[in-house]
Amino acid sequence: MKHSSKKSRFRPVEIGKVNDARVVLEAVPEEMTAFGGVAMLAEIEKQVGLVAELNNRVHDNRAQHLVAHESFDILLQRVLQIGAGFADGNDCDWLRSDPGILLALGRDPSSGQPGASQETMCRFEANAIDRDNVKAVRELLVDHFISMQKKRPKEVELDGDGTIIKTYGAQEGSMYRGGKYKHNMYFPLKVFYGHVLLATTLRMGNKSEAKTIIDSLKMVVGKLRAKWPVVRIKVRLDAAFGSAELYDWLRKERIAYEIGMGSNSVLDRCAKSFKELAEEQFRQNHGEPRFVGKDGNKKAHAEHTRIREIEDADQRMAEEKALKKRRTRIVGQFSYKSNTWKHWERIICRVDFTDTGLDIHYVVVSQQSGIPKRIYEEEYCKRGLTEQSIGRFKQTGQRLSAQQFYGNQLRLTLYGVAYMLLMYLRDRAAKRLRRADVDTMRKELMLMPMVMRHTKKKIVLQISESHTHCREFLDNWRRLSAA
Repeated sequence: MKHSSKKSRFRPVEIGKVNDARVVLEAVPEEMTAFGGVAMLAEIEKQVGLVAELNNRVHDNRAQHLVAHESFDILLQRVLQIGAGFADGNDCDWLRSDPGILLALGRDPSSGQPGASQETMCRFEANAIDRDNVKAVRELLVDHFISMQKKRPKEVELDGDGTIIKTYGAQEGSMYRGGKYKHNMYFPLKVFYGHVLLATTLRMGNKSEAKTIIDSLKMVVGKLRAKWPVVRIKVRLDAAFGSAELYDWLRKERIAYEIGMGSNSVLDRCAKSFKELAEEQFRQNHGEPRFVGKDGNKKAHAEHTRIREIEDADQRMAEEKALKKRRTRIVGQFSYKSNTWKHWERIICRVDFTDTGLDIHYVVVSQQSGIPKRIYEEEYCKRGLTEQSIGRFKQTGQRLSAQQFYGNQLRLTLYGVAYMLLMYLRDRAAKRLRRADVDTMRKELMLMPMVMRHTKKKIVLQISESHTHCREFLDNWRRLSAA
């Protein structure tokens, strides 16, 4: 316990008046933290053991007789900081002594040993992964998911996608990518089951989806089938992933699939009748399209501007809704086989006709029966939920600034671990937070001002009754303590 003599070290500062009352700023001896909620993530870790499992899979090549921080504590500290919104390793130098971080590390918030510094963190991260254990680290999340299941799921729907992480140095594997990206970048691949992250694999910036997705799927599917040999598996991917090799592998493994496909002249000819029907129905129901031709985009922007400038909110919303209703949709199907494919595939063709003209989307599906519109809208369109999960993952962290490729794979994995701990916390939180994103979780649970007082027998953590999220914070701790 610190002595009250600390008060004499800092002179109070008078900073103004509020309603004729003097405002005085003074330092007090009690420990305080702005991150009172990070201990929740440490409690989740005790229950699920995800950081502990990562610790078993990484190398610790330090001279153990000189080690001041165990590898588990280093990993947990990094994950806690990421969870609180501080993904940069430089943040270790000021967060290492924060009472909230020390409490979450199981150390006395007043007199406990500070956490690892940025230098210690970087040295550890640089050597934690190499060729010998990178496969085990990449399998961490799917292995953890399997271990947490009490019974076999009826079906596992896998959604994969790549995401850009921009880089600003000469990191190993950071490549320039053109097209819509136009930046030096990494292009990590993620595989989700709902909001559950099953794999996050670092890829060099110039690696394409089609050539890299099969290895990730083989790893995830192999793990799932080893545990549950008869589990049904379905894969949903966008058009960038499609390839003859992928279709052949999915067929061989008896995996259902719904995979977007880019347009070509043969597909467009097969879809001609659907396009004509969609246009015909639009003209019958809505009249002539308003934004077609060479001035179409200009007219569309002008109409959008007109609607958004309407002062009356009800009228503005009504006109916006009426504009969006000017659409017809036709969903058809046909069979197609490219020169490189071994089999004919069922293609679902979604045609929308609006005031701007035709919009067509093709999807290769393994399901040989069923209504095309239902398959497209109720099955394939679930990919939109994956975009939400990717958005939450990006909120967790996007800094990959290590010089070594494997060092950045570790950082990407740490982001994945922090993301999953936050999702576990969300699943255990009050109902109001069950659909919250990462930023909301941080604002309501992680960033909680707290005073820490010592007595002879206990450490008392105090939060303000007037804090907006006081009730939710206490309620969620009750839930965690009772788990």
